[in-house]
Amino acid sequence: MHLAATPPTPRPSALWALLLVLFLGLCGCQAYAPGAPLPSRGTVDLSAWDTAKTPLLLDGEWEVRWGALLEPGDFAAPGAPAPDYAQLPAPWSRSMPGADLLSTTGEATYRLVLRYRPGAEHLALRLANVNAAWRLWADGRLVAQSGTPGPDAATEQARPSVAVVPLPPPAPEQEPDRNGAIALELVLQVSNHHFREGGVLSTPLIGPESVLLAQERHDAGISLAIAGALLIMGVYHVALYFFRRNNVSPLLFAAYCLLWLCNYACSDSSGWAARTLIPALPPMGLERLALAGLFLSVPVGFTFFRSLYPQEFSRRVQNGTWVMGTAFTALAALATPLATSTALPLYYLATSGLILYCFQRLHRARRLGRSGATFIFTGFLLLGLVGLHDMLTDLRLVNSTPMLAPGLLLFVMSQAFALSQRLSQAFSSVELLSGQLEHKNLALEAEMAERNRLEREIINISEEERRRMSVDLHDGLCQLLTAARLRCAVLSGMQRTPKESAELAKLSSLLEELVDQAYDLSHGLWPLEHGAGSTGPSLADMIRRFSLSSGVPIDLALERACDTCPSANVTQLYRIAQEALTNAVKHAKPQRITVRFACRAGGEASLTVRDDGIGRAGAARSKGGLGMGIMAHRARMIGGDLSIQDGQEGGTVVRCCVPCEVTARTFNTEERT
Repeated sequence: MHLAATPPTPRPSALWALLLVLFLGLCGCQAYAPGAPLPSRGTVDLSAWDTAKTPLLLDGEWEVRWGALLEPGDFAAPGAPAPDYAQLPAPWSRSMPGADLLSTTGEATYRLVLRYRPGAEHLALRLANVNAAWRLWADGRLVAQSGTPGPDAATEQARPSVAVVPLPPPAPEQEPDRNGAIALELVLQVSNHHFREGGVLSTPLIGPESVLLAQERHDAGISLAIAGALLIMGVYHVALYFFRRNNVSPLLFAAYCLLWLCNYACSDSSGWAARTLIPALPPMGLERLALAGLFLSVPVGFTFFRSLYPQEFSRRVQNGTWVMGTAFTALAALATPLATSTALPLYYLATSGLILYCFQRLHRARRLGRSGATFIFTGFLLLGLVGLHDMLTDLRLVNSTPMLAPGLLLFVMSQAFALSQRLSQAFSSVELLSGQLEHKNLALEAEMAERNRLEREIINISEEERRRMSVDLHDGLCQLLTAARLRCAVLSGMQRTPKESAELAKLSSLLEELVDQAYDLSHGLWPLEHGAGSTGPSLADMIRRFSLSSGVPIDLALERACDTCPSANVTQLYRIAQEALTNAVKHAKPQRITVRFACRAGGEASLTVRDDGIGRAGAARSKGGLGMGIMAHRARMIGGDLSIQDGQEGGTVVRCCVPCEVTARTFNTEERT
């Protein structure tokens, strides 16, 4: 027996290299021109730089007024707040004086004066992740806003967003300096009374409007691609579960993907991709959905791991994750996002411990050779490291860029690799089992063929024994009984007393009856017409004897293609007719029976036994025997089709059709003629 080979597992080094290349490609940032001037003390000079080529980063020192929402004309007004300087981008927890490291609310006004040389294409400013509402003025004109900044939560209308704001062209009366540069004043109002982090959290960009819009479409395309990948993987694993409901792992992984999709699409990581489909989604609802997806993903992910490797992952830890996830989800649903965010450090601390625990358990599963453990361990190692990095970044303990989206996508891909491995192994197992089943089927077919051959041999031996016993009865006992009857007749002719004559007459009558019974028994065991040169089954003789013994009229109709029937199947047909007549006489209580034998149907011989008795329903009340099973067995042995049905006018119809090569050849010859 040939066993199907199990597909080789890819080498871990090759898998690590592939995932690392994909990770670096997904985390690759837009390259900006090095050596560009940066804002300093609230001003930046771009006159020596061609702004029409590459967007420039405006991260640096901006002039700021803390705790005030000023408009451009307010800076020169008496009593205006003294200027301060803050590095952008930065949350207020790291730049506002006296700020709380866990939660910072308030308002501020940023100001930047930039000098640039006007070009053929107008400039634009890209703002992203400005919590939670902002307004932008350029040269004293209000050019954009997102939400409504206010001094408290009641007056503020929060709406974080990503916007590319076209900057107005220089006024006609504005004269450039001797270097051809003009000044542009940017004033940015920001307030935050709803979210944990306030301020400008992403670097502002300045550059040609077409370039910034193209980059925005590029970023939006990547965000939607990641969201679409999570959605497809979620739906795909749901479909896998419905096709195989005894395995809950695909359903858990589908829930894991969909929860992260909810978090990603409703957060600033994707630029609030959910608003692409539903622009009017409220920011507070998006924040709650994002937090709920984050909190529930941990217990669902842990349960997924335990469904794959129950011996490695603890049930108690799983229950603990569900308690934690449920509690934080309830907090996100009932409390404000600002209140919920104060509990994030505790959640991040517990999650960090779970990540380290999963590292150790998955590593153990990989060492034990569990199915798909290498792929899942590798993907989760990247996801876990990215998760730890992003938690430190969110807590502002590390100054970096969040990278959860590409890490999550790589983990999903690792699960796809693991699923492919499991499916490949399953297909190999199916091929192996199919090969074994095929060999067993062949052996079973050979065994059945041998069994059929032995059954035929047993039947042939039985028929031969019947023939021998019939001949012995006919040539032995029947002849002796006949001789005794003749001897008795001779003795009765001699002169005897009346009493002796009466006794000899009785003995002669008894011997005559015994001779008839012996001949009937001999014919029943093996009709003489079955021998070589016979004209077919001796149905006429059998029907005559059945009619005489039962008193039921039996009609016979014969339609034969050959004067002498050479088919070996007629013996079994004779036995089926014998059994059908016995059943009819014994159970059906018929008034008349009709037997028809025909072998002119284009290579098919048919036997029909029809009675007008009480039918199968009435006969079923009587105690049956093995007759039906014996007839069916005999029909199967000769490749026949046996049917037992109720007659249209009552009674029962037994019909058996068998192929006959002799009549088939005769029929085809007649057709050609």
